[in-house]
Amino acid sequence: MYEAYWGLTESPFTNRLSPRWFHESPVHEEALARLFYLIEHRRGFGVISGDAGTGKSLTLRVLAEQSQRSQRRVAFLDLLGMDEHEMLWQLAVELRLSPSESDSRWSLWRRITDQLASLELARQQAILVFDHLERADPSCFSLIERLFCAADSGTGLATFLASMRTDELPRTSRFLGEMTDLRVELLPLQLDETDEFVHDLLRQAGCDREIFSGDALLRLHALSQGIPRTICRFCEMALIAGMAADADSIDGEIVDSVAGTLVDTSSTARADQHEYV
Repeated sequence: MYEAYWGLTESPFTNRLSPRWFHESPVHEEALARLFYLIEHRRGFGVISGDAGTGKSLTLRVLAEQSQRSQRRVAFLDLLGMDEHEMLWQLAVELRLSPSESDSRWSLWRRITDQLASLELARQQAILVFDHLERADPSCFSLIERLFCAADSGTGLATFLASMRTDELPRTSRFLGEMTDLRVELLPLQLDETDEFVHDLLRQAGCDREIFSGDALLRLHALSQGIPRTICRFCEMALIAGMAADADSIDGEIVDSVAGTLVDTSSTARADQHEYV
């Protein structure tokens, strides 16, 4: 809608879960490096945490995509709203087992554990990724624990990764405590990181000039509190408002003018179910 007006090939602020639009800020770069360390050193369980919209889901998707390129078997599950049976079925799909809708939990369990054992015999590392762990039915917690124990034969050929919101960690501490080898937390972006984040996404969309002024970036950071997903929302609304005003660039006044459309951004972020990233 606004892409042609601003000279963009496409919107850089809409596809928040596409690895193509992943911006490797210092905090996201460190998170990826630490999670890859976990995988490469064949550790058992890692958790990435952070506030809503900080980039947990996209970071895991980038990690999964890069792991697949290295011939590891990757299963990526978004556990949002899943119960134990659905989780088993989706995991069987991810492990290429072609499950039937009529398969019982016992049948799915046997097929999955047999597949993990086969991968172990073939010396192929399995990466099991569970996004939005805190949004799953509690029955999934015990199932993941059982899977972890079943796969933990001392060879280190299965690595479990999960994402969850930081404020939910106390609720799952008993479940995760004994299994977790590493926890990585994504923090909000600082002002200079917000600047680079916005400019990097615009560059990827073919922008060859500065669209957001310095005061616009100051307002973006202040209003979004450095949360990448909220920054994207403000940027998109500001570009639309700037086009409507026939502006040559986005200044702080335009950013402030769209703030009313994103009232109480912190509560909006908490209510959302998907990550920026």
